[in-house]
Amino acid sequence: MIVTHSFPIPYDESLYNELRTMQREAATVWNDIVREATSYFFSFKKWLSKKEIQSVRKQTYNLHSQTVQAIVDKYEANRETIRKLRKTNKKAKYPWRKKYYYCVPLKKASLSITDDEIAIKRSEYELRLSDLLTKKQKKNWKEKFPKQNKKLYIPNLATEDLSACNYAEIVWRNGQYHFCYTIHVPEKDLSSYD
Repeated sequence: MIVTHSFPIPYDESLYNELRTMQREAATVWNDIVREATSYFFSFKKWLSKKEIQSVRKQTYNLHSQTVQAIVDKYEANRETIRKLRKTNKKAKYPWRKKYYYCVPLKKASLSITDDEIAIKRSEYELRLSDLLTKKQKKNWKEKFPKQNKKLYIPNLATEDLSACNYAEIVWRNGQYHFCYTIHVPEKDLSSYD
C-alpha cells in the first residue's frame, strides 16, 4: 500500500528563496508545455505525445531532468483525465491557465536522502530555450550543453525511513513549504482483527 506523508520545511530565507525560484522554473516548464501542446493541437488537430514533449524539454530548464519529466507526466495525466471527462461533460477544459508558481515534483533520481538531510538535485544550463531550438535545427548537431549540477539541502524531518521514497513534491501550504512524499508500506493483515 502506498501512503503519503509530509513535513514542514523549517524557514531559512536563502532556502525559501531557492525553493521559490524552483517553483517559478517549474511553472515556466508547465506554461511552455501547455502553450506548445495547445498550439500544436490547433495546427494539426492532434496532441503531441508525452515522448515528443519530453524530447523538446531536455536540457532547457534549471531543474533536474527527472523533475521536468515529472511535470510532463502530470500534464499528460491531466490531459487524459479531461479527455475522459469530455465524453460526458463538454464544458471540461484542457489545461490553459498560465501559472506563476507550480509545485516541484521530484522523482527518486532527483533526490539523495540520508538520515539527516535530503538533497534535491538540479541543473543549471547556460543556454536559453530559443538558443537550443536554433541549434537543434542544424543537421548533425551533437554539441553538449554547458551545465552545472547543484544540490539544495533540506533537513530530513520524516518519521519514516525514506529509502523507499520514489516520489515527492515540494508544495506551498499555509504560509510555508512542505515536503510531501510517498512511501510503500506493507498492508496489514486484517484477518487477525476478527
